[in-house]
Amino acid sequence: MARLRLVPVLIAGVVALPPLAASAQVVTDHLVGKYAATDDGCREGAAEFEIRRGVIDGPALHCILGAVKDPIAGGTEAYEARCRQGEEVHFGTLSFDLSAKDDHTRINLPETADWITLYPCK
Repeated sequence: MARLRLVPVLIAGVVALPPLAASAQVVTDHLVGKYAATDDGCREGAAEFEIRRGVIDGPALHCILGAVKDPIAGGTEAYEARCRQGEEVHFGTLSFDLSAKDDHTRINLPETADWITLYPCK
C-alpha cells in the first residue's frame, strides 16, 4: 500500500521540476566536424580532433561541455567543461575563438593559458 502512495508523490515531483533554460544547453552544432592541428586538410597521420554536440575528442584529449557562459566580445564562445588530458582532469571554462572560423578555430582548455588551433578537414 505504501508503494501506491509513493507513485503520485514521485509524479508530482517530476512535474514540479523546472525546465532547463535554453542558455544552459550546449549548442555546438555550428562547430561539429573533424579538425586537424595542422593546415594540411587532415592528411593521414595528422593529429585529428572531432567536435560533436557537447564533446571534443582529440589525441589524449576528451572534453565534455556543459552550460554556456556569457558571450565574450570578438567572436569567442565559452562553456563550462570537464577535460581529460592524458591522466589529468581539468574543470572550468573552455573557450572557442571563432574570429577566423572559416579558416580555423582556436580552443582554450580549462586551467591553461595556451590556445590550440584547429583547422577544418577538407
